[in-house]
Amino acid sequence: MKLLPVKVWLMLIVFIQATAGIAGGICAAGYSYKNRVLPGVKVGHIPLEGLTYEDARDTLLRELVPPSSIILTWEKRTFSVPLHAGVCTFQVDEAMKRVFRIGKLSGEGHYYFNAVRWVPLTAYLNVPLSVSSSYLLNVLQKIKGEIDREPEDARVAIEDGTPFVIDEQSGWSLDLYQSKKCVEEHLQLGHFVDIPLIVKEKQPRITRADLPDFSCLIASYSTPLDDSSEDRKHNILLATEAINGRIIEPGEVFSFNDEVGPVTAEQGYREVLVIQNKKFVPGVGGGICQAATTLYQVALRGEMEIVQRSSHTRPVSYVPLGQDATVAQGLIDFKFCNNRHYPVLLTGKMDDSLSFFLYGAEKETGRSMEIVTEDIEVLAPCLLEQPDPSLPKGVRRLIQKGEEGYLVNVYRLVKEGGQKTVKELISTDVYMPINEVVRIGTREVTKEKK
Repeated sequence: MKLLPVKVWLMLIVFIQATAGIAGGICAAGYSYKNRVLPGVKVGHIPLEGLTYEDARDTLLRELVPPSSIILTWEKRTFSVPLHAGVCTFQVDEAMKRVFRIGKLSGEGHYYFNAVRWVPLTAYLNVPLSVSSSYLLNVLQKIKGEIDREPEDARVAIEDGTPFVIDEQSGWSLDLYQSKKCVEEHLQLGHFVDIPLIVKEKQPRITRADLPDFSCLIASYSTPLDDSSEDRKHNILLATEAINGRIIEPGEVFSFNDEVGPVTAEQGYREVLVIQNKKFVPGVGGGICQAATTLYQVALRGEMEIVQRSSHTRPVSYVPLGQDATVAQGLIDFKFCNNRHYPVLLTGKMDDSLSFFLYGAEKETGRSMEIVTEDIEVLAPCLLEQPDPSLPKGVRRLIQKGEEGYLVNVYRLVKEGGQKTVKELISTDVYMPINEVVRIGTREVTKEKK
């Protein structure tokens, strides 16, 4: 066996001694930091290099300044939460545990290496912050009041008698306890800004897709208001507003009286002339019969099933004979049934005239309709003469002027696709005449003797 040259042995010995010296130096240097903070370690930008546990802890207690506030965020909104000494404290002992864990996670040798590494170790640690649980919960309750919003269902709105859809809106609800947990976790990491809040979305019950289709105008009708007083227009407006936006489901019966409600002064109705016993007399709610009549015309043109309807005792000026509808709370109602397979929507508006509209999902095309009054028979009034002994004999005094009455038939004329017109009898109405009443004097007149 050939021996190594002496020179090689000398070089090997020198290398071993140098390595041992370096290793010894590393161990010695590392050992000197065994109970001290490693070089390059800062807590909250406070350098702690070389300090013992007690000195480092005292330094943190002395120099750490709590933040004046923490910043919570949700979407693009921020919420500043003020802090003061009474509600928050730094967890210095927890910070010290983290400081002395640096460099030891990979074993003793790695710790010694971190103490003497050529490129100095740089470690910035944040200090955990504790905030009073009750204070934090109280703050989050206030923020919840600013964030929370109930969802809004999609709905049909009406402008000038025309329906349109207002889309649904999602709601929001701050999760108090999840947000509190998230804030506390960030504070444990020493994060004081951009702390996210946990907000849950709340879905509406009704979306646009859930709403019935009211895109087609099925029927409409208008009656004039030219001769109406302001009080009469006021009453008509109240009734119209009560009906406007009413959705009638398939098979449902619409009642005018139920929808309008009590027609009383307490409900805002005013005293206007009404027809009573074939005479015009003052009455609360005068004018609402025009709303019922206009609605009746729409129901006829929409081919709704008329369930209950009565004409006035005297003709009215705003529709042809036989095409009116009267109402009286508790006595006379106007009702019709939605005989279609889909919901319909009633809308109304007032300007120079009163208009009602009926909307639904379908409208039959190529179909024309007309409501006509025919077969008008005039009913002559009778003359009633009443003896009156208070009047001189032969004197006639007109007490009630006679007015003609009418017997009429109302028809619906329907023409579809250019075919022959179909004539359908809707109603036969009688407007009784008003008899003329004349008082005739019967008192004998005696001549004075000269």
